Amino acid sequence: MTNQQLMNKYEVSPNQLQNIFKQLIRAGVIGEIEALDVPGPPHEKIHISDKRKQRRSHVFVQLPVYDAQNLLDQGTVLDVSEKGVRISGIPAPVGSTKEFMVQADEFADVFPFVFEACCQWSMTDDDNCVAGFQITTISDGGLAELRRLVDVLAVTD
Repeated sequence: MTNQQLMNKYEVSPNQLQNIFKQLIRAGVIGEIEALDVPGPPHEKIHISDKRKQRRSHVFVQLPVYDAQNLLDQGTVLDVSEKGVRISGIPAPVGSTKEFMVQADEFADVFPFVFEACCQWSMTDDDNCVAGFQITTISDGGLAELRRLVDVLAVTD
C-alpha cells in the first residue's frame, strides 16, 4: 500500500503516519530500509549521533531526482532541507560530489533545478542504496525552487 492508501484506510494524517513509522522502526518491527519501500513520506535515520542544525522535511510523493551527468540514473528524494537531501536509488561513495537535477513540476508549481552536493553517508541494503548529501552549490533560482518544493511537497517534523 502507498502512504496515501494507509492514511485513508486508518484515517491518519501525514504526521501521524510518520510517527507510526518511527515507532515501528524504534520497536524493531521494521527496518529503515524496509520502510523506504513504502512510497511517500517519512523515514528518518535511526542512529543520529548529533542533532541536525536544520530540520529536514520529508517528501510525501515519489519525487524523482537525477544524476545530472547521467540522466538515466534516477533516484527518489526522501527528505530535504536547504542544506541537504537524502536520496534513495543513486549510489555514491562517501566524500564524492554529484550534480543532481530535481524534477518536481509533475507534482507542483516547482521548476526543475540543479544543485551540487557532497555525499556525507551511504548505505546499501538488499540492493537499495540510500545516501545523505550536503548541498555545496546551488543557484539563487535553484534555492528559490528548493524552498518552494519544501513548502508544497514536504512535511516537517
